[in-house]
Amino acid sequence: MKRARLIVPAVALLLLATAGLWWWRAARDGDDGLIAASGTVEATEADLGFQAGGRIAEVAVREGDAVRAGDVLARLDVAELQARRTAALAQLASARALLDELRHGARPEELAQAAAAADAARERLAEAERGYGRTRRLHEGGAVSREALDQAQTAFQVAQAQYRQAREQAALVREGPRAERLEAQRAAVRQAEAAVAQADAALANAVIVAPFAGVVSVRHREPGETVAPGLPVLSLLDPADRWVRIFVREDQIGRVAVGQSAVISADSYRERRYPGRVTFIAREAEFTPRNVQTDAERVKLVYAVKVAVRGDSALDLRPGVPADVRLRPKGAAPAPPPARASR
Repeated sequence: MKRARLIVPAVALLLLATAGLWWWRAARDGDDGLIAASGTVEATEADLGFQAGGRIAEVAVREGDAVRAGDVLARLDVAELQARRTAALAQLASARALLDELRHGARPEELAQAAAAADAARERLAEAERGYGRTRRLHEGGAVSREALDQAQTAFQVAQAQYRQAREQAALVREGPRAERLEAQRAAVRQAEAAVAQADAALANAVIVAPFAGVVSVRHREPGETVAPGLPVLSLLDPADRWVRIFVREDQIGRVAVGQSAVISADSYRERRYPGRVTFIAREAEFTPRNVQTDAERVKLVYAVKVAVRGDSALDLRPGVPADVRLRPKGAAPAPPPARASR
C-alpha cells in the first residue's frame, strides 16, 4: 500500500515533466510546428559613380524614383572630352589618307615628272660628253690648257652622276613605297583608332547608367559639384532582391533546407503575411550576434540563413525593417498559403 502511494506521485511528476517539455518546444518552435526567428530586411544596393572625375552636369533622378535597366541617371560635363575626340578623329583621318596614298602608289603626274627629269639628265650628260670630247681634242692640238680639259672632264662626271640619280628616282617612283613603310603607316592608323576608342570610352564613363531596374535610394551629389572617380553619386536599390537574414540554432538547422518555403511578417503590417523562400544556409556555425533577439533562450552557436522575400510588389518590407520569419521544417506537411490583407 505504501509502494502504491509512492508510484502515484512519480507518475504525476512524469506527466508534468512531459507537459513542460511539450510546452517548451511549442514556445520554441511555435504551436504550429514552425521554426520561428527574427531578423532585418536587407536588399542589394549599388553605389553608382563615374569612372572619370569631373564636374556634374546633370542628375536626372531623385530619391524614390523608379528606373529601368539602361536608363541614364547622371552626366558629367563633357566639353573637354568632346574636343579630345574631335582631335583624335582628325588624326585618324590624316593617318588613313596617308595610308591610302601609299597603297595607290605614285600618281600619273608624278611618274611623268620623274621620267622627264631622267630624260633631261640624259640630255645634259650627252652634251657634257660631247663638250669633253671637243676639249680633249683641242688640248691634244695645244689649243686649250690642261685646266680647261679638267673642267670639261669634271662637268662630264657630274652629269653622269646626276643622270644615275634621276634614273634611280624614276625607278623608285614606279615601284612605289617599300613594304616596311606601308606597315609603319598601318601601325599609325591603328594607333589613331585606339585614340578614338579611348576618347569614346572616356565619354561613356562620363555617364551613369542604371545597371538594373530599381529605386533610387540616395542622391549623394548635385549638379555643379566636382567629383573624383568612383565617388558615389547615386545609390540604387534592387527591390527584386530582398531578403531577411535570420539565425537558426544549431539543434534546428537540420530542419532547414534551401528552397524551403517561409512566411514573413513585420510589426508595421501585422495583419499581412508575405511568402518567402530559403536561398542560403551558412556552412559554418557562428556565435549568436548580440543584436539578435528571439523569444527562446539565447544559445551559443547559430547558422545564418537568408530568406528571400517573394510577392511583395508594394515594397512593404523595406530594407532595415525588422521582420519575423516562420519556417516549416523539412518533412512537415505543407502550410497553407499566407493570408493577405486587402490593401
